Amino acid sequence: MSRSSGQSQAKGSGFAGRSRRALGLRPRVFAALLLSSAVTLAVAALALLSPLEHRLRVDGESTVLAAASASRGEYSEIRVDPASGKPDVEEVAATTSLLRRRSGSQVTLFDNQLNVVYSPAPTDLDVPDYYVQLRRALHAQKPVHTISSNGDLVVVEPISIGGKHYALVLLKRLQYVSSAVQVVQKAFIEAAGVGFGIALLLGIGLTSTLLRRLERLRDAARELERGGLDVSPPADTGRDEIGELAGAFASMHARLRRQEEARRSFVATASHELRTPLTSLDGMLELLEDDLNSEPLDIEDARDRTIRARQQSRRLSQLASDLLDLSRLDAEVALRSEPVELTELARAVIAEFELTAHEREVSLKTRPTPSPCWANADPGAAARIVRILLDNALRVAPTGSSIEVFIRNDEHRPQVVVCDDGPGVAPSERELIFERFRRGADTAKSAGFGLGLAIGRELASRMGGELGLLEHPPSGDLTGACFALSLAQASDQGPART
Repeated sequence: MSRSSGQSQAKGSGFAGRSRRALGLRPRVFAALLLSSAVTLAVAALALLSPLEHRLRVDGESTVLAAASASRGEYSEIRVDPASGKPDVEEVAATTSLLRRRSGSQVTLFDNQLNVVYSPAPTDLDVPDYYVQLRRALHAQKPVHTISSNGDLVVVEPISIGGKHYALVLLKRLQYVSSAVQVVQKAFIEAAGVGFGIALLLGIGLTSTLLRRLERLRDAARELERGGLDVSPPADTGRDEIGELAGAFASMHARLRRQEEARRSFVATASHELRTPLTSLDGMLELLEDDLNSEPLDIEDARDRTIRARQQSRRLSQLASDLLDLSRLDAEVALRSEPVELTELARAVIAEFELTAHEREVSLKTRPTPSPCWANADPGAAARIVRILLDNALRVAPTGSSIEVFIRNDEHRPQVVVCDDGPGVAPSERELIFERFRRGADTAKSAGFGLGLAIGRELASRMGGELGLLEHPPSGDLTGACFALSLAQASDQGPART
């Protein structure tokens, strides 16, 4: 690719980026408000203005036709002069005046020879223009109506006075229809202008508020990127989506800070805990090497060095096992769910700790239920939790004390309860000890990384159970901590024991 083409593509991509950035939230909100207003006004105009003129004309025609038809009986009651045979002028004038008010039109009375009999005012009717309509109405004795070339309504209504045929011509000017439509159109345009103005003001106010709040979140995210988790998130108490976003941002920030603090605590603890066994292991191996190279060979001292080296090696192995468990939990590796008999599981795990308990002069006691206690769980995960509880109990149990393991059903939930005679757990630390890399004050001097109980609680939760502290031991005289693993009751209790 040539340099010029590369530069042109770079310019093009930069221009596209600027175009995308230019079309931000504010112009889109403005466009949406204006478009919605325009569509609303257009629909209203089509629904209102388009049929308005037709409707007004139809209503005007209906009024004139109804008034003309109703006047036929009134004109038939007019008296006729016996001498001249003509209708009484006063009665004709009164009836015509009433018809004018009803119909809102100009009224002219014609005889059957198409001569003007009565007109309340000088008429501008050109009789030849309506000759055909007059003749048709008089001949058929049916009303005829038409629209003139200038848009006026002309209604010819045949009537009878004194037994003779006459015709009423009602002329109504319909220019008021166009005037009324123009007035409505003008008012509609003014209302549309006001509506667009209000939409703009609302758009400015709405987008300014939203953008200000979003910009605070954006600036906080950038500050978080530059300055790390020590930057405080913005406070937004709005009860809308942006407020929820700010709340989620604050929760994420708090969680990240807790994780960062836990990570730092872990690094500090791990560096200390690893340095001690590694330094000790290295020193003991060096001394062991000296013992093996010395003459005469000091077998007893070499054995003692080997035992201590193995202890430090086990501490490192335990740390590796805990970290592996954490990585599996974080990777959400699926656990099995099958019926597990808790008494047998607890006895198998206790057997693993009998030697250690004997060395520390601590007795391990099992208190099972009279009948088998079945739970739905992953056998390996459940055994891992019991190991964690027993290991913690052995670390804090005084010499000559007891550790009791209870198997029971508490409110139809199978439980394994491990109680010791140690210092217990302070009320302020009852939840803290279940967090990663956090340890109680009474166990801070003992070996460990503060991972066991966190792993146990997460494993219990993954199996649909719980791991927590009890206020009091189920029975006995133990005064230390009592940890209870609660699991879901098994629907299928598995094979019967023989």
